[in-house]
Amino acid sequence: MAEKRRSAANSPMSSGTAMKSEDSQTYDLLQYVFSEMTLSEEASAKPSKSLELENLQSNMDEMINEVQEKSSQSPRKKNILPPLDGRIGPAEVVFDQKSMVAPLGLRLEPDNLGVTSHTNFSTVRANCCVYRGKWMYEVMLWSKGVMQLGWCTINCKFTFEEGVGDTKDSYSYDGSRLRKWNIRTQKYGEAWLAGDVITCALDCDNGTMTFYRNGKSMGEAFKNVKTGSGYAYFPAVSLSRNEHLRANFGATPLRYPIEGYEPLQAMPQEDVVKSQLLIGWLEKLTNTLIKEDKHLMDVCGIEQGVPPLPLGETRSKKSTALLLCAHIFEKLAPLLKGPYVVECCLLPLMLKFCATTTDTSTTNPHIVKLLDLMWSLMQDHEIKPCMDTLMTSMLYSFYKTSPVTSDFSSQKTYLDLTLRVLQHSQTRRYLLLNILFDKIKFPVLMHVKPPDDAGLEELIPSVWWATLENDKENPLPPSDEEERELQRGYNKSCQDLRVKVEELEDIQIEILKVLLTHSDPLDKKTSRMIFLEKLKTYLKNNNRLGKLQQVTTCPLSFFHRLVQALRFYWDDFQSADPSRFVSSQDAFIPIHEFWVDSRELSEVQRCGGLVSHLNKVLGGEVNKCQGLQIDKDGKPVRNPEVSKDYPPMEMPSGNSLMELLDVIVLLYNLSSHDQLFKMFSLRDNLKEFVTALRDTEMKLDVCPSDRPDMKAELERAMSVFQEKYEDLARQMAWLISVVFSTRKQEDLAWLLGVTLRTMEKASNYGQLFQYIPEFYVETVLQSMYALHCYFNPIINVEEIRGYDELRKKSGIFLIRHFADARIIDAEMRENIVQALACFICYPKPLKALESLPQEIKENMIRNLIAPYEGRSWAQTNWILVRIWKGCGFGFRYTHLSHLVPSKVQPTEFGAASLQKPCPSLELQDVFRGLLLRDKEAATRFLDTLINQLNWSFSEFIGLMQQIQQRVSRTELRILEARTLKICATCFEIAVCLMRVLEMVVCVAPETVLDVSRESSELLLGRLIQLLCHVLNRVTTKSGVFCSVISHSIQGLEVVLHYPIMAVTVGILIQLVMKSSEKSQRKVLSCLLSDPAFQISTLEFTLGVPLPQASPSSVPKGRKDKEKTFNFQTCDEVSKEEVQAVRNLISFLKEKQASFQEASEVIKEEDLCTICYANSLSAVFKPCGHKSCRTCISHQMMKKKECFFCKTIVTAVDDLQGHQILTNNTAGT
Repeated sequence: MAEKRRSAANSPMSSGTAMKSEDSQTYDLLQYVFSEMTLSEEASAKPSKSLELENLQSNMDEMINEVQEKSSQSPRKKNILPPLDGRIGPAEVVFDQKSMVAPLGLRLEPDNLGVTSHTNFSTVRANCCVYRGKWMYEVMLWSKGVMQLGWCTINCKFTFEEGVGDTKDSYSYDGSRLRKWNIRTQKYGEAWLAGDVITCALDCDNGTMTFYRNGKSMGEAFKNVKTGSGYAYFPAVSLSRNEHLRANFGATPLRYPIEGYEPLQAMPQEDVVKSQLLIGWLEKLTNTLIKEDKHLMDVCGIEQGVPPLPLGETRSKKSTALLLCAHIFEKLAPLLKGPYVVECCLLPLMLKFCATTTDTSTTNPHIVKLLDLMWSLMQDHEIKPCMDTLMTSMLYSFYKTSPVTSDFSSQKTYLDLTLRVLQHSQTRRYLLLNILFDKIKFPVLMHVKPPDDAGLEELIPSVWWATLENDKENPLPPSDEEERELQRGYNKSCQDLRVKVEELEDIQIEILKVLLTHSDPLDKKTSRMIFLEKLKTYLKNNNRLGKLQQVTTCPLSFFHRLVQALRFYWDDFQSADPSRFVSSQDAFIPIHEFWVDSRELSEVQRCGGLVSHLNKVLGGEVNKCQGLQIDKDGKPVRNPEVSKDYPPMEMPSGNSLMELLDVIVLLYNLSSHDQLFKMFSLRDNLKEFVTALRDTEMKLDVCPSDRPDMKAELERAMSVFQEKYEDLARQMAWLISVVFSTRKQEDLAWLLGVTLRTMEKASNYGQLFQYIPEFYVETVLQSMYALHCYFNPIINVEEIRGYDELRKKSGIFLIRHFADARIIDAEMRENIVQALACFICYPKPLKALESLPQEIKENMIRNLIAPYEGRSWAQTNWILVRIWKGCGFGFRYTHLSHLVPSKVQPTEFGAASLQKPCPSLELQDVFRGLLLRDKEAATRFLDTLINQLNWSFSEFIGLMQQIQQRVSRTELRILEARTLKICATCFEIAVCLMRVLEMVVCVAPETVLDVSRESSELLLGRLIQLLCHVLNRVTTKSGVFCSVISHSIQGLEVVLHYPIMAVTVGILIQLVMKSSEKSQRKVLSCLLSDPAFQISTLEFTLGVPLPQASPSSVPKGRKDKEKTFNFQTCDEVSKEEVQAVRNLISFLKEKQASFQEASEVIKEEDLCTICYANSLSAVFKPCGHKSCRTCISHQMMKKKECFFCKTIVTAVDDLQGHQILTNNTAGT
């Protein structure tokens, strides 16, 4: 098409005689387009032809030559050095691949101007050097980390540790660390941000280097730079891992040119002048064509369905204008291949056209007409590089690096132009196929560049942030009217900023809507299909070890824009087919989508393993679910009867919108959530500075008047805290406006709803649930946590529409799947258990669980008390502890009083563990009912519980012995942090297990006291034995426990008497003092007959020290300093509980005296040789060996073999020959 138009332009008006100068329409058009470009006086004095179509080419050439001559004589160019003077290298300046340090660690973009580092420190230099004159180049920053930008000589040798500025003849500036580098380092410059333009200027004549940030000089960095023979300087940059930048050596117009300095790549002056003239003519012709289109619509009645006259019947003004455009593009098209011309000439014209319309929902006729002309009158090898440069310039040179003003006008302008360009169908398809994801990083266009510190100060003039109540999450209200005024001003500034930012976001959403157009099929592919293909490939290419590169993907902003665009098209599609398609508010992905091979982004892990494995195992069930069966000849035949075992399909699969939703879920899982966490961390930093500022104010108020030095130091500290507080508060204002807004919260709540519904409906398909990708499970957990912890309380989570129902569904998901055998990855199940543990720590989520149907609650408790094989029993136990916390003996504290509350202490559950106790009486009742009804499950649970407690406490004591040995040595004490952490963890686990035992004996004492339950006597004996063992270990003054905690070792702060003594005493009070008379006699008999029991170990809890067996074992110098443990001085224990301890001790003393009188001494030959505590009372069959009943009962629960000869025990008789246990009943 372009070649045909060219031949028409070159012909001497082949339309012949019809084209005469007296054609007024043609004459007027020629005068309108070319009238302002008249020849010079000398040229006009010569005979010249009038401006007609026949001589248009020659007239255009003369006009172009005249303008170029005038430009070359311009005084602005007289003092510029010749192009090659002072410079060595090719005309086109790029980064030299051969100069890269660690070639595999640096990635250059296709044009060799963009650089990304994938190693700790990588360096690359340009292919051009300078030795005389003044030179400059610009660097556009895509990240704000450690980079060193500057100049070096060819003799500089760089390594993985040494970059530009670390060698003798290299010089650099690093805005991340605010330093300049030349072997040694000094403070210099301003802190840079992503999107800044850094100018590196070198004056070889005076030997100086200067750096500029966004056109503002930061001062002379280096003087006396060596010049002369042997010294020529290359532009060079060094980047740390994941840093990214783009250089401009002059290939496009400099953003901030400096007077007297030249770019390394010369400006194509003649091409620019010629292009400006041609584009001026093209602008007029485009306006003419727009008017003619409007005129034809009015005259010919296009709106009424009357077609226009055929072009062949009469040559219209539009035809003539198109003919003139062909003449212009013959000269302009080759010039538009150059990046400089596109950015300097074409882009301003498009911006001018773009300003003619403001409605983003409709196309811009000027932009559409211009692009139509370009695609029609330019050849492929001309239009394609022009489009490449146009998009690259809009993103890299302008949108990303434009200075942020208070109204964001610059960003809005370039986003609007991008939208207008993409609204052109042919351009959109080409950019999607070749540019947006292949040559530029399109997701960056979805990011909104934040202002710098000065810009934020203009937007947020006053700052305020609430002080938290005693380091809790509850913010305190403003204390006076001044603070209230600051709060109102701060909130208003945040709201105004949010409105401005959302205007940009709306344009970004419109851009995505255009790219997701599904009504423009060409070669069986629509724009949406191309977009999805490219997006999947892009995510895959930027995936590093399961996480996306956040610098290049801007995952959080991209995620939110995609959600908005998807919901628009989803609702639009649903309105066309409401009977089969649900609205976006109820969106989900049918399970049928997950066994389609074409959906694979990569070989992602499914809940049941890899797809290849699932297809082998469940392929038949998949066919059955789809209503297919395999015929005798091996062909699938549809048979709806076979699918009756599965629910009917609720929504058709195979829709491209579901495919996009799948990508959105993956995007959030891979990177958006991590970016959200990093932004949330700013809030924690701000809270720390607010607290520090308030503390300093309080200290300043009470500072003695006779200590001016102290007052001055406090004032200096307060000034530092105030400055940092204001900076962080303004940054937080930006995040409140851009990230933690109501719209973003709704997006995340919608994602949570989508994934929950997808999991809920897939769970109804039995084993086919295993086809669900694991990242769906992870996304449910991530979005639940983000809504509750990241957005709340900035945006109250309770304000989300329908959040109560969403919270209830979240609880059902956690309960159903924390022990779901269909999820084969044990780590994934542990993550769900941990999420459930955090979920029940908060009152409202706990209430949501309590409101669930009884069957669901019973299944939850049943899974919690099931044997621990294959899952984390520590986390499962924590859930039971939280159900009980607030009801146990001295168990009403949020955290131990001597510990500073912290989200990383005292357990791995962070902030959730620091919530106020909120015991669930409802779930305790369910727990009791299940233990009493299912005797076998209760026995297995208690047996496992006691076994784990034995293990954890034994491990704890063993580690304490190791620590004691180390601290008792006279040489340097070195304790491994890992050993201390494991020791503290074992102690916490032991205490938690004992708290669960306390709950058991309080809510279901029958499990150990009911004589009708065969295992109750054994379990009670083991429990009492364990409690006595704990009491002896913890209370012995010369023991390892007391010895180690007396040293106050850092890392063992949680290891104290109180936690373990409180729960031990709590269990004994329940068993001894609150049991029925019959059960009490049983407990007393077991307790007082235990050889390890001593009344003094209980008196220890009231401050009565035990008799010291070895005085020398107490560390010297600590005897007087040690505090005596006493419940009466513990804030966590009430007066009633202290009295209960006194009553327990008095009661046991009384009963012990009478028990000792009645007890008989057991002969040594009658003692059980296994425990040496009880008399022989059981005979094993068939081998005849003997032990006490307690020992053999415990043995029969596990191994069912003789202690001595390993013979399988078939039955156990008492000494009188009566059978007391069989192989079948022992397990119960």
